[in-house]
Amino acid sequence: MNIVKYLTGLVWRAPECQSQNSPILQLPVELLLNIFHFLPPYSRLLVYQTCRALRAIVHRNFVAGRGVILVTMEHRLIYLTHLARSLPDRWVCAKCCKLHPTNRWDTPSSWLYRPRCGDGYDWSSDEHSESRIFFNYQHSASHRHIELTLKYARLNSSKRAHQKHLKRLLTAHHAISIRVAEGIQLKRSFYPKVVDGRYLLLTVQTYLGVGSNLISQQSIDWIQICPHLTALGVFSLSRDHRMHLGKIIYLAFAAPANTPIFESCSSCGTDFSVQASPKRATVCIWQDLGPEGSVYDSEWAAIVRETTKIYHRPGSIRELYGQHEHNGELLQIVPKPVVF
Repeated sequence: MNIVKYLTGLVWRAPECQSQNSPILQLPVELLLNIFHFLPPYSRLLVYQTCRALRAIVHRNFVAGRGVILVTMEHRLIYLTHLARSLPDRWVCAKCCKLHPTNRWDTPSSWLYRPRCGDGYDWSSDEHSESRIFFNYQHSASHRHIELTLKYARLNSSKRAHQKHLKRLLTAHHAISIRVAEGIQLKRSFYPKVVDGRYLLLTVQTYLGVGSNLISQQSIDWIQICPHLTALGVFSLSRDHRMHLGKIIYLAFAAPANTPIFESCSSCGTDFSVQASPKRATVCIWQDLGPEGSVYDSEWAAIVRETTKIYHRPGSIRELYGQHEHNGELLQIVPKPVVF
């Protein structure tokens, strides 16, 4: 077992350390000190929180007289993230690096609540900001929404306020349709889901011809799958050089009606499909925003902060999400991807 994870986990089993019979307290102090030397500062502080005996050891050898222990923003946020795991009424603010109280109306699709510190507003000023939002037009999630959703699901609290907030966070959101071209309407729906302790989001974009108007590739004048895959008309603004998004859309319209074209991003946790017919074009986007953690975790960092890249097996996120119905249509998950 990873010794860092093991010792960090002690903070969630603090009652065991109250007894001198705890196995960890049976180890010689010299051995504990050798182990603690390998821990990062935030893990030592978590061990410091467990019981009096370990607090005394950590304080005497690693804390006393050393000034600020958590120097970097990353270490401070990781420490608070672990500390907040058992606090359902608090979330970690990546803007001011503090624990803030939850608000029951705080969801990605609602504008009824915004933190005073501005956490979650940042999607343009600082490209790699810790508080950068997962900007998805009409459904913008901050890291706190992911954090609270996964925490509520894991704790399975019997408190009614927690259950209601979790229900709001996981409720599908159907945005108001907008006109994207003459006689063409765009409807967007968002389906968040927790699977195996991971936050998954399915975004369904449906382009509909109004009256006698037909759908064409030109109807989808702008589309963004993820930060790495964007198309503007026939031009691809993709930072994923493995594919040309405009070509994928072209192939969907050239194929027999409603034939799904499956693809994925090679830089972040995103799978998607495009299928089209003369009256309807549907773009489905499956995204994995990761397990509980800080904004420095790889899944969030790759898809939101764009400070790293991650690899996933193409189609694995779509498979993990599973079958889903929307607007009376069953998304096609089982067929093999059409590869070009």
